[in-house]
This record gives sequence, structure tokens and C-alpha cells, in this order.
Amino acid sequence: MSQSVMTERLRVEEAVTRFFHMCNSHCPGNVAPLLTADVELTAERTASGQEGVHSYLVWLWQTYPDLTFRVEHVLVDGPAAAAEVTAEAQGERRARCVIFHFRDGLIRRMRWY
Repeated sequence: MSQSVMTERLRVEEAVTRFFHMCNSHCPGNVAPLLTADVELTAERTASGQEGVHSYLVWLWQTYPDLTFRVEHVLVDGPAAAAEVTAEAQGERRARCVIFHFRDGLIRRMRWY
């Protein structure tokens, strides 16, 4: 594998990890710089654009004020990644998978399972 492919793979993996770290801060301002202006999110609700994702995250944190994520594994394929995470809130743990698509180093699309 070439050095540039490995570098890009590490960059995407670090971006996924950074996203969940910023989510654990419960501050939408920390997440916004990681997203494209036209970001799309599909989870319990759908959201479009940074403002839509901001609103979704505020709703999520208000609903689960103690919510935290722990990244278990990240698989990278070019500008896409799948992250297996453990979400913990209200004393319960749930395994989640999030599929990310990146553009220019920023998150363009997320689909939560």
C-alpha cells in the first residue's frame, strides 16, 4: 500500500474519532468545523446542512444528557468509513454503526444504524 493511501486512511480514521470525541463534549460548536455546509445525517431523524445537524445534536443531547460514545473500530475505504461505536446513556450501552462519507476532509454524509 502506498504512503499516500496510508496517510489518507489515517486522516479519515482520525476524523471519525475526532467527530465522536467532539460529540462527547455536547457542544455543537465543536462538531460544526468537521462538517461540510451541505452535510446530511440519517438517524432517528434526518437532518440537512450544518444547522439541521446542529438541531439534531441538540435534540439528542437534551434527550440523553449523559450520552457518550466510545469508538471500537473504524474501517476506511477511500473517502468512506464505517465506525462501530458503543453509545452509553442512562446506564445502558448500545452498539451502533455509523457510515461516513467525506469530501475535502470534512464529513459530507452520515448514516446511523
